[in-house]
Amino acid sequence: MAVAWVREEEVTYDGGSLDQDGLWKKVIGDLFEDFILFSSPELHAQIDFQQHTDFLDKELFQEIADEKKGRRFADRLAKVRLKNGTEQWILIHIEVQSKNESDFPERMFRYFYRIYDRYQEKIVAIAVHTSPYKKTIPKRFTYNYLGTELNYSYRNYRTEAYSNDELERSENIFSKIVLAAKVLHQTKDEAHQRYLFKSKLMRELIRNQNYSRTAVQAVFHFIDYLLQLPEAYTKQLSNEIRPIIREETELMELYNKENASPTIKNAFDLEWEKGVQQGLEQGLEQGLEQGVKKVVVEMLRKGTPVDFIAEVTHLAKEEIEKMREMLQ
Repeated sequence: MAVAWVREEEVTYDGGSLDQDGLWKKVIGDLFEDFILFSSPELHAQIDFQQHTDFLDKELFQEIADEKKGRRFADRLAKVRLKNGTEQWILIHIEVQSKNESDFPERMFRYFYRIYDRYQEKIVAIAVHTSPYKKTIPKRFTYNYLGTELNYSYRNYRTEAYSNDELERSENIFSKIVLAAKVLHQTKDEAHQRYLFKSKLMRELIRNQNYSRTAVQAVFHFIDYLLQLPEAYTKQLSNEIRPIIREETELMELYNKENASPTIKNAFDLEWEKGVQQGLEQGLEQGLEQGVKKVVVEMLRKGTPVDFIAEVTHLAKEEIEKMREMLQ
């Protein structure tokens, strides 16, 4: 079996400060297999993803979670079965680091030994750094004091280590998550460039039938909240995406107003407003038509000539004649 550590917490998006940690935690869970394949293909080859992946409850790791008070990280702990069918557990510790901190290697080691001490199982530790800083991040924790030595290494990945071209060419959908993380820093003060990126990526994802629709939904949710736009740009993007989404029945079912991200929710709102307006216009038109016909009936009952009624109401004489025959 394999396990990756998660600290569960309620994630809300109310238009306030950006919760990158919550977004990373959610998308790693939603695209767990794609994440493992992207970051550790040799590990992916050993895991049987036909079996259900279990994400463990936070209560099991309260001791470790308490260590993190005052800090914000996105951690997941998943349990998976290996292809060889053994009951061996592998702890996969995933941590998203948004800033470079000098004590990071030591903290990685503390998380390792606390999990190891509790479960006595093999541990695969993965650190993902989303910081835009270029300097090298330590990949190991070392300790050497009076003949006592320790050297702890872990898998270290930086979003900045991948080029934009490399990520754009990749067929792994998680590469788009990494690309979006880079674009977040590259377009910090450039709303138009961010808008162009989101528009291009959303179109490509929808039209690529090799990606499952649930995976597309997960990426949309991530990039829409991560790469926030001014209201005008959001509405413009919604107008562009709406007709494409409407062609995808499965996506339309996935994206209801309860779980839709801002761009998609706005697209649905615009669609709803458009439907209401059309309904009002159709109702008004039908109401006027019924009102005109009632007037014609009253005029016919009073013996008003058909030619005069046609001139006043702009109805065809043939239609008025049929109405008169029905009254006889």
